[in-house]
Amino acid sequence: MLDIGLPMRHGTISHPPLVICLDGRWTFGTTLDATRIMSMRGEAPEAVVVGVSFGPERMGEYLLERARWYTPTPFVPPAITGVKGLAKEETGRAHEFRAFLSQQVIAPFEEEFGTGERWLVGHSFSGLFGLSTLLAEPELFDKYLLASPSVWWDDRAALGLEERYAETHDDLPAHVFLSVGGEEDAFAAGEDAAVAESFRMKSNVEALAATLASRRYRSLRLDYAVLEGEGHNSTIGAAISRGLRALSK
Repeated sequence: MLDIGLPMRHGTISHPPLVICLDGRWTFGTTLDATRIMSMRGEAPEAVVVGVSFGPERMGEYLLERARWYTPTPFVPPAITGVKGLAKEETGRAHEFRAFLSQQVIAPFEEEFGTGERWLVGHSFSGLFGLSTLLAEPELFDKYLLASPSVWWDDRAALGLEERYAETHDDLPAHVFLSVGGEEDAFAAGEDAAVAESFRMKSNVEALAATLASRRYRSLRLDYAVLEGEGHNSTIGAAISRGLRALSK
């Protein structure tokens, strides 16, 4: 399912960015509103904003789709994620979803609207998808807004993807805004010790930020922010606002 928002001056500006918002149900409206109002003071670009969402209306079914298509490796997530009844072999299909975005979303919109830079907005599982895309096909997007990516997935498989990338690359051509809520290490409060440890969202994202900074990739621009007082869900609005400003510089 796609939602489309055009810049207020559509038709009079050339080559606006194409901003793809994954998990569009909770990122599209915020991003569209932010680009429209923040662009008035140059804090964000006027942009063609596209929200990409899965079809199911029931949240439980929607969460299953996210686990299928946004994840880079086959893995059965614990129940704390809300993902229930999913077999391991159904997950880890991010490479297929990337092909869909490239061929069925990005290419047609670029042709129709004459867009310029490609931006990706993702949160949690879709932030993980953005991270795996950055490490598999970094050139697919120019700028990445990754809010609280699910680095914990499959024993922090994303950190393994980065390690393998670093073994053969000294450059990562992208501008990345990476954020996490200051309260996110409490995400698994009440769970058993092993689950709680693996779901230390803030600690995992901090480890990712430190690793990316230590690599000194030649073309990587990395902006990292801890959004104090924010939890895993409340961080979305703050991350989009901060991220748009950072990526616009």
